[in-house]
Parts: sequence; C-alpha cells; structure tokens
Amino acid sequence: MKDRYHHGSLRQTLVKAALATIREDGVEKLSLRALARRAGVSTGAPYRHFADREALIAAVLTEGFTLFNTTLHAAHQQHHDDLAAGVPRAAIDEVVSLGVAYVRFAADEPELFRLMFGRTQPSLDTSPELATARRRAASFLPSALKRAQGEGTGAHIPLAELVELAWAAVHGLAMLQLDGMLPTKAPADAEARATRVAGRLGRLLSEAAG
Repeated sequence: MKDRYHHGSLRQTLVKAALATIREDGVEKLSLRALARRAGVSTGAPYRHFADREALIAAVLTEGFTLFNTTLHAAHQQHHDDLAAGVPRAAIDEVVSLGVAYVRFAADEPELFRLMFGRTQPSLDTSPELATARRRAASFLPSALKRAQGEGTGAHIPLAELVELAWAAVHGLAMLQLDGMLPTKAPADAEARATRVAGRLGRLLSEAAG
C-alpha cells in the first residue's frame, strides 16, 4: 500500500481519522494499526509521526482542546462584541455563556469529552502542545470570574474556590447528561438545561453580592 500523503498532511489526516474513530466507536477501538487501515496508508506510516498509542492520544487530545478552545472563545467573544455594541452585559453573563458552551460541547462530542477529562492522560511533559491547549481552555473561566468579582459578584469568595464551584456545576451537569442520568441526552436539551443551571448560579452569586 503506497502512502499518498505529504509528510505534513499525513499527520493531520491520521489525527482526523483518530477523532472519527473515537466519535464512532470510542477510544477503546483506537490503535495505530486500525488507524492506518482507516487512513488507507501502510501499517508503518503512523509510526513516522507517533511513537506509540500514547503519543497518538496526546495529538488527539490537543486537537480536542483546540476545538474546545474555539467553542469557549466564541462565547467569550460574543460577550465582548455585545459590550462593544453597547449592549449592557455584566461579567457574570460571560460566566453563564461559558458554562452553556462547556455543556453543549460535551453533548456534541461525548466520546471526545470523556477522553479529554478522563483519568488516564498522557504525560504533559512529552506534549507541550497539549499542555498549552489545556492551559488555554482553563483560562477562560477564571478570567471571567475575576472580572465578575471586580463588579462585586462573588467578591467574598476566594477566586480559586469560585472557579471550583462554577466548574463543578457545569462539569457535573455535563457528566450527568452524558451518563443518561437526566431525561434526555439531546444537545439542544443539554444547552437549555445548562442555561438554567448556569443562570441560576450566576443569579445566586449576584444576589449574595447585594
């Protein structure tokens, strides 16, 4: 079997094929040999880019967190576009929007989300790209909450504890949704539920500030 990709494009093709496998069959079905078959390349081709399965998983996670960052950044940007257009927005509104985006991403990408936040993770020491992508994803919520504290919301709670509270609420909701513990698993229902939960949390923090 002849490899029909240039060196740079083959790596990205393999990552996309790995993502497709995870979305369809779960991470348990992912192997370098199966990936080669899916991509239509020789069984040795993936080893030119990934030393082992863990290296492949690190690349997939990097792509996953990049997609996640795009989702969170869109919520962040919409908030600031509204402000620039003169629409009244409190910083806690951005926190709510980020929470909704978080839960919606989990509903849209259930297998990828489980992998991204699962217990078994590649060493970040061997993947600076993954470490950077994860740090960026983790930066949106603290930044928004810090601005909310500057406006008086949750100012009596240490920022680290406030981040834990908000993260626990949205991540717990996302996992309840994925595990079928809530009435439906539809992404639209997950988004509506997240809007209610995150909105209620935001109002509780704002009322406590008052």
